Amino acid sequence: MEPVSEISVNLYVYGVVPAEAKIPRLTGLQGEEIMTVPSDAHAALVSPLPDPEAIGTPDDLLAHSSVLDRIAASAPVLPMVFGTVVPNVETLTDEVLEPQYGLYEENLRRIGDAAQFSLHARFVRDTVLGELIREEAEIASLREAISGTSEDETRDERIRLGELIVQGLQRKAEAEAPRIRSVLEPLSRETVEREIGQAEDILDLAALVERERQAEFEQAAESLAQESAGRITFRLIGPQAPYDFTGEV
Repeated sequence: MEPVSEISVNLYVYGVVPAEAKIPRLTGLQGEEIMTVPSDAHAALVSPLPDPEAIGTPDDLLAHSSVLDRIAASAPVLPMVFGTVVPNVETLTDEVLEPQYGLYEENLRRIGDAAQFSLHARFVRDTVLGELIREEAEIASLREAISGTSEDETRDERIRLGELIVQGLQRKAEAEAPRIRSVLEPLSRETVEREIGQAEDILDLAALVERERQAEFEQAAESLAQESAGRITFRLIGPQAPYDFTGEV
């Protein structure tokens, strides 16, 4: 491998790891090999970037996050903002790594030997809509009233029905979310709850999970999915870099 200090092209920077971290052999943007640039107790993950003007595609973003998540599977890593490019090693150490030493140290200490898992829980719409129809007479009545009519004929009824369905989904989400949290939060060092975006969404949770508890966390999520099969879908992603706990440095 060519020493990083002898590379004459720009460097793309993915993130920061402890200096002693063992990094697997990986390729990143433009198919270039991942290398490390050490500085005191930390090291930057980089790859040569022959053509910096060409970055910014969806494939580049995928390569950026893929490198970080692969590292996170075995070592603590702080994500760098996508698109971070430096002209040489000296700029990286003098203007990035050394001035931010305290921030990196604080965040790496916070992460410890943990990685992020992201869990998204969502109702199966048809199943829960059926529950609402059985439970709420007004919803059932309005569905019957609009059946076979045009939108113009029953506009007010359709608006009211939509409101009732959204309210009903929100109530059911508020009832289900605590159960999911009660299972996953005890297995996590920290959790962050993201804002949900769709009426069917129940919970969008990021969890910082110690490596020794990750298998238990994944099994707990799988058990929740099995218990709620046909009514709630669960999507679990991880291990990931701790995007929701340290941000992008």
